[in-house]
Amino acid sequence: MANFVITGKAEQTDESSYTVQSTGEVVTKIQLTLNVPGMTDRVLCEMPMDIAPKPDILEQWEMEEAWVVVSASAMRAIGFSRANARPGEKAVGALVIFQASEVREATEDERRALMEARKRAKAIAKQRRVERKAEREAAKATATAAA
Repeated sequence: MANFVITGKAEQTDESSYTVQSTGEVVTKIQLTLNVPGMTDRVLCEMPMDIAPKPDILEQWEMEEAWVVVSASAMRAIGFSRANARPGEKAVGALVIFQASEVREATEDERRALMEARKRAKAIAKQRRVERKAEREAAKATATAAA
């Protein structure tokens, strides 16, 4: 079961492991960083080795910046404090990591649909900007005519 479906360009893959303190078991996981169009931040997806694609496939996706579809069943957030926050940034933040349940390369139809949706969203945003500008100009003209 997937609660989230994320489509983006595979940007980076990392393999890491940690030791469970209570059992001493070493757990290895793969982290896939996605670049999602329209977002400034990257999306981090984490998956256990048993559901992760083979290393050569992951390397190919990373080298070609292939479009991938990640289904995630859960997410976790890690909070942190910024030592030197930039202007407009809060002093605290969080890193959200999606727990992937399935990863696959996007089909041509899915990539096309994503690009079409992005084009439609840009056109709608442009139309809204034009409408707001016209409203401001009409208000300005009314104010100058009344004066």
